Amino acid sequence: MPVLLQNLGTEGKIRRVKASSGCPILRKHKLKKQFRNEVSQQGALDIEDLVQLGRNIGTCPYYGSRSMISSADLVVLPYQSLLSKASREALGLNLKNSVVIIDEAHNLADSLISMYDAKISLSQLENVHSHIEKYFGRFRSLLGPGNRRYIQTLLVLTRAFLQVLLDDKDGNCLNTCPDADRGVAENKNFDSSMAINDFLFSLNIDNINLIKLLQYIKESDIMHKVSGYGDKMTTLQKGSTIKENGESCDCGSILSGFQLLATMLLSLTNNDGDGRIIISRKRPTSSGQGAYLKYVMRTGEKIFSQVVHEAHAVLLAGGTLQPIKETRERLFPWLPSDQLHFFSCCHIVPPESILPLAVSRGPSGRSFDFSYSFRGSSTMIEELGLLLCNLATVVPEGIVVFFSSFEYEGQVYGAWKTSGIVERILKRKHVFREPTEIEAILNEYKEAIDNPAPKSGAILLVVVGGKISEGINFSDGMGR
Repeated sequence: MPVLLQNLGTEGKIRRVKASSGCPILRKHKLKKQFRNEVSQQGALDIEDLVQLGRNIGTCPYYGSRSMISSADLVVLPYQSLLSKASREALGLNLKNSVVIIDEAHNLADSLISMYDAKISLSQLENVHSHIEKYFGRFRSLLGPGNRRYIQTLLVLTRAFLQVLLDDKDGNCLNTCPDADRGVAENKNFDSSMAINDFLFSLNIDNINLIKLLQYIKESDIMHKVSGYGDKMTTLQKGSTIKENGESCDCGSILSGFQLLATMLLSLTNNDGDGRIIISRKRPTSSGQGAYLKYVMRTGEKIFSQVVHEAHAVLLAGGTLQPIKETRERLFPWLPSDQLHFFSCCHIVPPESILPLAVSRGPSGRSFDFSYSFRGSSTMIEELGLLLCNLATVVPEGIVVFFSSFEYEGQVYGAWKTSGIVERILKRKHVFREPTEIEAILNEYKEAIDNPAPKSGAILLVVVGGKISEGINFSDGMGR
């Protein structure tokens, strides 16, 4: 049972009140067993039927269904639940002697990498550090030696992370490019990447046992304790203000920030060559966030090997797995060739109908370089916009432009809008951007192409790996 803090009045005294917690439905084990028996007798049910059955019996359909995974013949689940070891353990999913079928497998390698990325912003770090300090200051005398040591270690780590993001004079941590013309160091918006070991040594935190610290975070439930204490203190100190003005505490943001910190610490336990640490010191703007630390996984083969070794067989299905050599190198380079079988049908598009072209320079003759270090350059973004202006003039009907991420698409579009490039494109074509709901925007895009007057079609800005890039055929005029 959690301990709640309650203000007793003008004297400001605090007393502890115990309150019950937990879901009362989950404690009814007989009803859960009845739910499983009903599902076993009725066979496969859709979500609506499961919800109705749970209501009729009086138990939770979600946990009732989840408890049946071990006895199921077929389990359908998303990439993240299958590929994450922690998710498999939480679901009770055992892959031993199972046949694993992965559809749309052309996304598999990228999904593996993105799943294990970690990112925490400067504001989130400041928030977490502040609340850990307050918690430690309040309960220091009540904590045992072990608890004090681990909480102090958390303070050391958060302080080190804050220092590397705030101290833009630290040459040991960042190697910025002096080429101001290319915009890499414009307005002191420094970006750099480091290997894990270099990052740890540069902050003098290489002697900290992160494995034991993460185990402490998990077993002690320190995240909920710190966020809960922050919530109660905010409520006590600003109770009257909250009632009058409707303000609310940021307990959720404290907890989510702490979870992001734990994910970042877990990333630092990977092998040195598995990924890179990206340090960004961007100043906060209205169109985007400010400084942040990010871990980027470089290869997913080690993670995928756990699935392959546990399962009886793994079947990858997809329309764009070629070149198969690249797929093998990214997912299972360690697998003997006699254990890898490949089957392919003929492609419906003949080779003579495909013309890939690589554009190395922009209209003004500048070389394109969209590597991470240079893609944010205002010069590079403007050059790309000028190229798109020229293409919009000569290419009829529809043009689809793919970006590497939503963040980068937003950065580029914002720069084009400020510089007037979007306005120039709008004189020739309509411009659409990938939203959360894609059906409406696709209909508008198709309508602008089918009925172009007075303009000559439309441009659609989308993201690789987004909803529009998967399973959408840009046939005929939709993709010229």
